[in-house]
Amino acid sequence: MRQALLLAAVVAGLGMGEIRAAHAQVIDPEWQATQAAMKADEQRQCRHMTLTRKFQCQEQLQETYKAKGLVPGTMPYVRRRFGGESVQGLDQEIRSINRTYGQVRRLNGYEHPLPGELTADMQQGNVSYLSKLIEEKGGMPPLLPFGNR
Repeated sequence: MRQALLLAAVVAGLGMGEIRAAHAQVIDPEWQATQAAMKADEQRQCRHMTLTRKFQCQEQLQETYKAKGLVPGTMPYVRRRFGGESVQGLDQEIRSINRTYGQVRRLNGYEHPLPGELTADMQQGNVSYLSKLIEEKGGMPPLLPFGNR
């Protein structure tokens, strides 16, 4: 009897985790297409290599895509996507990203994002780099909610 209850509790717990993970996602079609292109490039350029060389090849490809501004959560991405925005537009974008924090997943070392999924780390990177871009344009970054001191 105790084993049956324990098994039921474990199964119920697993089911709840799947439900939470299933609805807590933000998928970006542009990022999904970039990931598909990266995977195709990896398969084409890195396929006949030893394991070490394959990892180096994959890292080089990722750096190439980052430098082009195609990877969310990086400064080149923020510059490419939002560089032409006004300070007010950048502030609005930060507010928009902040509204999605409840929907994005914070992944641990064992989880992998779905194709095109924006993670909490990517969103935090975007907000950080948007704040830097606001500073570069002579605006004030959004104030942190620490209260008056």
